[in-house]
Amino acid sequence: MVSRPEHIPFQFQFIILLLLGFLGTSCSSSYSGKADIGSEETVVPGLPFITLNASSNITEDQQTQAILFLSIQENSLIYKNQQDSLISRIEIWAEITPDDAPPVVSDMYQILLGKSPDTKYYEQNTIYRQLTYNIPPGDYNINLKITDLHSGKSTIRKRKIHIPDPDSDETAVSQVRFFHKPSPDADFVAVNGYNVNMGYDSLKFSFQLLNGEADKPTEVELKLVRFTADLDPARSMSGREHRNSSLVKKGLDYTRSETIQSTKRILNSPGSVTIENTYTELPRGNYRFEVSVKQPSAKTLYEVRDFGIKSENYPQVKSSFELARPLYYLMNESEYNDLLAIKNADSLKKAIDNFWLGNIKNAPKAREIIRLYYERVEEANKQFSNFKEGWKTDPGMIYILFGPPLYVDEGFGEMTWFYDFDTGVEERGFYFDDPRFGNNKFPFHNFQLERSDDFFGLQYRQIQSWKDGSIIYLSQ
Repeated sequence: MVSRPEHIPFQFQFIILLLLGFLGTSCSSSYSGKADIGSEETVVPGLPFITLNASSNITEDQQTQAILFLSIQENSLIYKNQQDSLISRIEIWAEITPDDAPPVVSDMYQILLGKSPDTKYYEQNTIYRQLTYNIPPGDYNINLKITDLHSGKSTIRKRKIHIPDPDSDETAVSQVRFFHKPSPDADFVAVNGYNVNMGYDSLKFSFQLLNGEADKPTEVELKLVRFTADLDPARSMSGREHRNSSLVKKGLDYTRSETIQSTKRILNSPGSVTIENTYTELPRGNYRFEVSVKQPSAKTLYEVRDFGIKSENYPQVKSSFELARPLYYLMNESEYNDLLAIKNADSLKKAIDNFWLGNIKNAPKAREIIRLYYERVEEANKQFSNFKEGWKTDPGMIYILFGPPLYVDEGFGEMTWFYDFDTGVEERGFYFDDPRFGNNKFPFHNFQLERSDDFFGLQYRQIQSWKDGSIIYLSQ
């Protein structure tokens, strides 16, 4: 197909708080099928951007519930100036429907959102909402629609949920709920996607276990593991190809991991238990929180939640260190290593400014080039991130250096980006293939550029156009 990218709780209920430190590392192979990685939606310019996750819940009086966790990206909404405030109006419609039956929930309401006119347009604040509905046990389809009443445009999200029966003799585990606490004084808010920014106060995982095995012990094992992944920036366009067995091609290797924390608990009483685990200071990387419930007379139950820790302001780049790293594509190895060796933020910022001004030699023009470069870095983060930041991926590298393609031919694990490069002769394409395509247990795209020696001169000229400022004319 052809597409064009855009600029672009119950009988026994208690809470077990496990505030656990690191127990060291060990080899592990804990992958047990495709994991929950949260909402996978991509930002579509002009539409309200919302993520949605859902979890079952059983209250103390054994009421069964569906809990919907919503997050709305503020800057995807239209705000209008009203009485010295910026106001947005949105409408939320939620429907919960069993298969082949009328809805058990059909709910619609409006929300008025306000912010200061001084708020910077590029600040990516998030609005969180939690919707709770009492519904009978069973399997349900969830449809949620949000409409920006100022623009008239809507976004729809769909999920499935299973609500266990508290009167059943069967053991059941709810979906894992994932929360982060942005600062010590803040409340926990739901993480609906895969990524969490560094700089958080703590992370919390919560789930419910409905223990149906009366007078028989049930073993609950909780694990936090970190996977080995390719976290390096994209290689040169004319570099050699890697074998399919390499980490670059695998991207994220689920067979290679270290156990960060592991704990077990034996439950001897029937009923519902809410279990929470809290973690702090996890470094950047790709992780899994895994719940394993072993029963004497039934199969083992699993629930897993995968997540990644990205940079502090991801997908934006604000700090000196975030600004420095994407210069990998414009510097030689020595220059880049010298830059990253600077550990003082102010000194690093000065070195970054000196790099741009030393090459472009015109402050106003340099500011325009800097703005364009980091706009592309942020857009690459939004569009191409997987197990690593989008700017580090092959499509991210090409997008940063060359901008959005004229058009994209994509399908079946392949895509080609077409540009004309002002040659006046013919369009030139960059071909990408995804070596993990067709693997239904791998949750990400991992598009790899088909490298060629012919790209050496092209990449060199494009780097020079950034460094001398002429990129501004090529981007018009």
